[in-house]
Amino acid sequence: MGFDILIIGSGVVGSALAIKTSQLGYKVAIVDSKETFPNSFRHLSVNQKSKAFFNSLNVWKKIENSAFPYEQIKVWDQEGTGFIDFNAQEANLPNLGYIIREGEIQKNLIGEFQKNNIESFWGEPLIKIDHSSGAIVCKTSKQTLQAKMIIGCDGMNSKVRELAEINFRSWSYNQTAIVTNFKTEINDNCIKQTFTSIGPLALLPIKEDESTMIWSIDDDVSYKFISMSENEFTAEVKNKFSEQIGKLEMISKRQHFPLHHLSAKTFANNGIFLVGDSAHHIHPLAGLGLNAGIGDVECLAELIKLNGLEKMKEITSSYNRKRIPINLGLAASMEAFKRGFSQKNIWVKLFRNTAFNIANKVSPLKKKFMELATEL
Repeated sequence: MGFDILIIGSGVVGSALAIKTSQLGYKVAIVDSKETFPNSFRHLSVNQKSKAFFNSLNVWKKIENSAFPYEQIKVWDQEGTGFIDFNAQEANLPNLGYIIREGEIQKNLIGEFQKNNIESFWGEPLIKIDHSSGAIVCKTSKQTLQAKMIIGCDGMNSKVRELAEINFRSWSYNQTAIVTNFKTEINDNCIKQTFTSIGPLALLPIKEDESTMIWSIDDDVSYKFISMSENEFTAEVKNKFSEQIGKLEMISKRQHFPLHHLSAKTFANNGIFLVGDSAHHIHPLAGLGLNAGIGDVECLAELIKLNGLEKMKEITSSYNRKRIPINLGLAASMEAFKRGFSQKNIWVKLFRNTAFNIANKVSPLKKKFMELATEL
């Protein structure tokens, strides 16, 4: 069975790319090892640029009702006086972005497949990719598919990346993320993030009286927080935010997972492309992972529109040239933040607090941070 574009992975970036490329007139299919479409309960940050892209796919109106807008981001260092505050008013925007459950985005994107003539093959793990004959042939557990372009949107443990023998760099952040939801007394339509001595702790509003929490805790103490009772853990979070948050009540089970960095050494080669987490994965402290993936989708779709699939070399070189530096720069920034706030040295602490305060007062610096948060 032949297609123009074969996308492996039905997550947000894969589904969005399938719709966008099918709207360009190409015959598109999605292959996923899952038996049914995903319905993730994680919450993601969607910035203004990503919102505009979802709008171009005609899905934003369908997910808007479940999207909670935030108008402010407050970040401070718990071990000093460093503080920075971003707000929509300064950026001349109605809000800075939205917090949305991933499953809501997935459901509405996949709901557009039939309308856009996208074929989907569920429960078909990828086994082999062969491009020796010119065309690219993919063998799944059930059948053989052929396409002019294969796009891996299958996450950090990408089978496409493995089978295409694309090398990558990866390392552990030596932290474990603990995630849960709280009923909150105060959220102020504001993302609150504090850098604690054991790792960054963030509360993101998902409703007027609910927030989702992610705490990236150093591995050498994470077991202690994972094993706490709900009341003990809630008290720890409350203590870290103090008067910033008011009453807290845990309303979901805690989940935890290790944190790793990943960067593929190339994002495209021989008609095989990597998009989103299959190409790059960063620390979640800034909540920019999905938006970086949507940036990949927009870039690749635009290159396909401009060049057509016949000019594969031009698409490949342009995609690598445009997306690798952006994502490496973002990864370096997240690494610098993570390392800077894990330092115990008193002079480093003094410097980072001073830097926060300067950035909060100097308009050009603050504007650059705002652009990163809203326009990546």
